[in-house]
Amino acid sequence: MRTPKYLSPTSVALFYRSPEEFYLKYLADQSPPRMPQTPPMAVGSAFDAFVKSYIYEKFYGKKDPAFELTTILEKQVDPQNRDEAFAAGQYCFECYKKYGALSDLMLELDAASDAPRMEFTVEGRVSHDTCIEGVVLSGKPDIYFKTKDGAAAVFDWKVNGYYSNSNTSPAKGYLRLRGDPSYRGVNQSHKDAMPMMMNGLLINAAHHLEQVNDEWANQVAIYGWLLGIPVGEDFIVGIDQLVFNNPGKKCRVAAHRCRVSSAYQKQWFSQVAWVWNVIASGHIFREMTLEESKARQNMLDHQFAAYNEAGGKNEEWYRQQTRQHSNF
Repeated sequence: MRTPKYLSPTSVALFYRSPEEFYLKYLADQSPPRMPQTPPMAVGSAFDAFVKSYIYEKFYGKKDPAFELTTILEKQVDPQNRDEAFAAGQYCFECYKKYGALSDLMLELDAASDAPRMEFTVEGRVSHDTCIEGVVLSGKPDIYFKTKDGAAAVFDWKVNGYYSNSNTSPAKGYLRLRGDPSYRGVNQSHKDAMPMMMNGLLINAAHHLEQVNDEWANQVAIYGWLLGIPVGEDFIVGIDQLVFNNPGKKCRVAAHRCRVSSAYQKQWFSQVAWVWNVIASGHIFREMTLEESKARQNMLDHQFAAYNEAGGKNEEWYRQQTRQHSNF
């Protein structure tokens, strides 16, 4: 069995969603094929490339090959998706710009003490009193900066519903909503939001991010810890959520600005640390005895060996065979 060097937000989420997929992807001596990037994943990555390239040029005023649009696009979008994703990402970016969400973001970034950091990976050991020895984590924040008042801020983007056949609604608690003027509530805050200034940035004081979307909170909490914020301490989080109504591709952008609560951060860190300790113990499937867990690992290893011997041609069949046994 392999031992991962670190955990990421994606890998921890997979452990809790499907321990068997986690085992195969991160622990088995031979891992199955990487799942192909889906069109919804590709459009989010393409939009990410457009907006980061734009921000970099505005703040740094010079060309860096690493931040050129094509460079980020080729890095983040699989070849089979690039043509379609380029057009979709450009459309998302034009909506983001047209309705004023990009201007809102640039004004917030102007409140930074220095230019924002983007497209970087941070790795390190994070400790807390529930796990003094710590957990090695890795993450790739979309944007990190500090306000002039010294507050740390971690921002991210989400694109939801671009390929959906129905209307996608923004998550509750947004600080402001931009978008097609035919929508009710555009250019207003969510009805339950409570705007408040915090260290130079306007946030929603009525909701913590885990109340809006716990997966978002899990992701940005790990980013915050890796950037030096102790587990449980306040920092500002920002999610710009692009949501679409199909057919018609009408767009709204919900700006979520809030915090991850101290209690939730500590609880989430304990869950992350538990995954780290489970891996170290070698007893992966905890609903089973250690002997049964080892047998399950052996069975999964043999399934993949049989798949490989068959030429590895039916990837979807293999994924379905391994996923159907998950008890989590």
